[in-house]
Amino acid sequence: MNFGAVRFKVSCLKTLTAVEADPDRSNQHEFNGVRELKDLFGDARFSATAMFSVRGSAETCRASITWYDAREAHPSRTEHRLYFETNIVMKQAEEGDNIVVGYDVNDKLNIVLLKRQAPDHVIHRGWAKV
Repeated sequence: MNFGAVRFKVSCLKTLTAVEADPDRSNQHEFNGVRELKDLFGDARFSATAMFSVRGSAETCRASITWYDAREAHPSRTEHRLYFETNIVMKQAEEGDNIVVGYDVNDKLNIVLLKRQAPDHVIHRGWAKV
């Protein structure tokens, strides 16, 4: 089922690296929680279901995500991460593709994969608000 373009209220984008996209390089299934993701999610741990999709494709699925501080027991350090459950969309991710994470106009969490061949693909090495 293709839901059409996601209309984001707030989101951020990143071009995926090999470590983030290639299971042969890393099987961590997570993104580092940089400032842009902290601005999106805050500091508190939470789990939710997100809609994952591939832009321009009917490929969609729901999968669990968890936002957490990997150093929550440390008194002075934080290291937030966004963990995602293995799913059919992220299995298609490749180095150089874009990932957009954000809330749509209905406050639903969406994670959209933009393949590097897509006309709206851009290269952005770090996370950027879009």
